[in-house]
Amino acid sequence: MKELHEILKEPHITESSSKNMVNPRTGVHQYVFKVGLDATKQEIKNAIESRFGVKVDSVNTLINRGKMKRVRMAVGKKSNWKKAYITLKAGNKIAEFEGV
Repeated sequence: MKELHEILKEPHITESSSKNMVNPRTGVHQYVFKVGLDATKQEIKNAIESRFGVKVDSVNTLINRGKMKRVRMAVGKKSNWKKAYITLKAGNKIAEFEGV
């Protein structure tokens, strides 16, 4: 069994994720988290439900590929990371992200 900190790395708060946090028509909340590369959708769902005490409706994931970066003559690659879009059931919200 993986620990919570291995599954949920940190919230991914950007302008677009903040804009899409609440659907104005339905009132459904959606949050974005950086998660471990080997985390499955079921593990992410269980981690969110146990950590924040909410009911998760769906989990969508994607892997962002690391970009090639160059510093003078050296070429390197940033690491890949996984992002999860968490949609909560109607009436649920995470209080820690209100007002962000």
